This record gives sequence, structure tokens and C-alpha cells, in this order.
Amino acid sequence: YIGGTDNRAMHHLFAEVIDNSMDEAVGGHASYIEVELKLDGSLRVADNGRGIPIDPHPKFKDKSALEVIMTTLHAGGKFGNGAYDTSGGLHGVGVSVVNALSDRLCVQVARNKVLYEQVFSRGISQGKLKEIGKANANGTIVEFTPDAEIFGDKAKFDPQRLHAMAKAKAYLFGGVEIRWSCAPELISDPDKCPAQDVLHFP
Repeated sequence: YIGGTDNRAMHHLFAEVIDNSMDEAVGGHASYIEVELKLDGSLRVADNGRGIPIDPHPKFKDKSALEVIMTTLHAGGKFGNGAYDTSGGLHGVGVSVVNALSDRLCVQVARNKVLYEQVFSRGISQGKLKEIGKANANGTIVEFTPDAEIFGDKAKFDPQRLHAMAKAKAYLFGGVEIRWSCAPELISDPDKCPAQDVLHFP
């Protein structure tokens, strides 16, 4: 699904996650996307879209739609007219593959003024979806660390590469604001990759 286990393939995980947020933005449901590379090597992608559906899944009554989307191929989630539809677009194949290839993945969803969270490891749920607080706006946050057993102990996200990928997304989808941030300690050339940036093309 991602073309291998090399560095290029590992960076493709980021593309899969940000594409879900881009779908929300292009569909008019999100106005910004945040991308943050942390010092520990984990990557956080957040948007203020509708939030991944958290209702019970119609085919798997004991699981939330979010858990099915995160752990099942081709289980993409879209809600239309209050009903659940499967889709290959929004939160489709990509995010479940990213989950399977991550040592740890935490997803937080804000819907209906409630903040939910579920944690996974190598695609396996580490507990049920739970409420962890209140939320003022809807949205989705996905934070993940690629699995070193798959990509190698020395595999690390390259800030410059991620920044360029985010910039390309912003350019291709004019009007979408991507807010980039990276731990300064990870940046070797601030001129090519700043620690903070706002990527936006009219």
C-alpha cells in the first residue's frame, strides 16, 4: 500500500494522514490543518473538520465507526443525511494502513462538544474509544510514530521533506491553510525548513 519500507515509503504515511484532512478542507468542512513534528519523532496532524464519526458502526455493533475506520481496510467513513456510508475517499484505506505501520497511534476526535480518544499499537486497539473532555469545536487529531521494526531503528521523519510535502498540498489546494511547526532541535537548515510556517496560497 505504501510501496515498501524505505524512507520514501515511511514519509508516504504522512501523505495518507494529511490527505484525510485535505478532503475535509476541500469539502468545505475545515479551514486549517496543523502539522507538527515533535522532538521524539512523532508526527501530529490536526484539522478543524467534522471529526471522524464515533457512532456505533452499523456492521460492527460493538465497535465505534472510528475504530472500524482505523483498523479495517476499505472501511472509509462518511456520514450523509444522518446515515453511515462507506467511502474510499474520506478516512479510507490510508489511515488504517498508517495505523498498522505505527508503533503507536493516538486519535482524538471532537464532535458535538465532546472530545474522544482512542490509542492503537501496530493497528491493534489498546482500549475502547473514551470521552476525555469537552470540546468547543469539531475536528480530528492523529498523532503517530512509525514502527521501527518495519522501517528500521534509524528511520526518522525529515523535517525538510515533510515541509515540502505540506507546501505542495497547500499549493495544489489553494485556499487551505496549513500551519507547520517542528521541534527546532530537528532542523539543520532554517532557511530551507523553518520551525514555524503558515502555508497558504490564494
